[in-house]
Amino acid sequence: MPSINNSLNTAVTGLETSSDGMNIIANNIANANTRGFKTDRPEFEDQLAFSLGDNCQLGRGSRLKTVTALHNQGSITNTGQLTDLAIQGDGFFAIRNNSSATNDSNGIQYTRQGSFRFDKEGKLTDPDGGRVQGYMADPDSPTKLSPTLSDLQIVTSNLPPRETTLVNVVANLDAREKAPIESFNPARPKDTSNFTTSVTIYDNYGTGRQAQIYFNRLPEEGNNWEWHAMIDGAEISASPEKDPVSGKVLPAVVAQGKLNFDANGNAVMPFTGRDGAPSQYDAMGKSDAININFASGSKATGLQFNFGAAIGEDGKKGTQGSTSIATNSGLIFHTQNGYEPGYLRTLRIEQDGAIRGVFSNGLEKRLGVVALASFSNNLGLQKAGRNNYAYTSKAGEPRYGAPQTGSRGAIFSSSLEESNVDLAQQFVNMITTQRAFQANSKSITTSDTMLDEVVNLKR
Repeated sequence: MPSINNSLNTAVTGLETSSDGMNIIANNIANANTRGFKTDRPEFEDQLAFSLGDNCQLGRGSRLKTVTALHNQGSITNTGQLTDLAIQGDGFFAIRNNSSATNDSNGIQYTRQGSFRFDKEGKLTDPDGGRVQGYMADPDSPTKLSPTLSDLQIVTSNLPPRETTLVNVVANLDAREKAPIESFNPARPKDTSNFTTSVTIYDNYGTGRQAQIYFNRLPEEGNNWEWHAMIDGAEISASPEKDPVSGKVLPAVVAQGKLNFDANGNAVMPFTGRDGAPSQYDAMGKSDAININFASGSKATGLQFNFGAAIGEDGKKGTQGSTSIATNSGLIFHTQNGYEPGYLRTLRIEQDGAIRGVFSNGLEKRLGVVALASFSNNLGLQKAGRNNYAYTSKAGEPRYGAPQTGSRGAIFSSSLEESNVDLAQQFVNMITTQRAFQANSKSITTSDTMLDEVVNLKR
């Protein structure tokens, strides 16, 4: 009875596929708390033995065709550890490991498990020492990134000082003010000016010094003003000029110029500098630059003062610059581009993958960006253990880029993605798999009983 014998073999394949399915279910349950783990789903297919004619085929049971990893999003939990990173959306972290298998793409594996930390060299690594890939800041241009994918390495060196080369001042000078009776006198700047404000200027050593800017209206016809930038005379010279009466050190004028306004109180070109040349700074370099040599031996080279856009400059109407209208004189805003030295105090990782250093001088600097890899077919990736995936041609070429670009998702720091295993569904699958195994076992015992009946025919 070959058909009965075939039924035994067919039932055996059912036991084997049920065993394979149970193995996959058990693996899913075992990894229910494995961060970044993706649920496996078994895919079965039937086996065809032979055909007896049209529309008459006999099957030989079933077998495991493939195991599909379900790449749906896992829940994200907060860990409080800055370098723990979770991906919300599509993408994988790229990890370079010198011991990676030969079928990895350039020694790079891919993972959703973002439990990272810095090693002794400042490189961001996974628990096994694999180096996280990204884009480092371009040392020649702080606003740009290196186009080359490389190990993310954060060097905790100090931020060197930067001397001030540009001071931007935007203020309103009260058009109702009268010119002081006396021309501006550096020995009595407060008494011979209408308005004053201050700004910090940094030298090449990173030392900050207060520069006081005095504005005084000119007695000539029209709405014209004069400005003087002054610094403590003792900072400029070892033998500063002193007041002959009080003996007090007099401030030193380091820069000066004129501000002209039209009938509406908007700035008119030119703002003249000390040498009579325009002192309005823009991309064409209209301002006269000054060099300040301090008594300590430090200096500020190429310092320029800018009072905002004037009428006719670069198509602007003067509303972005200083004004002179009938309201109290006051500073609208001022900036300068220098700073003191600082050391790295803390890091911050943003959703776009940017790693920003926060320095003791209050500055923030982008040090690098964590890269994400995306694929045309995530199902084509091959599991490589340790929550890593290896590249295969079925997945398509990896496309690297910053988070939140293209189809790549966002990164959340101090967080990890949990396993996407649904335990309730796995228990349901376990029950149906157990029932299938019992049914196939019953097929074997039934076929065995039928064979017994055939043997008993000889008695």
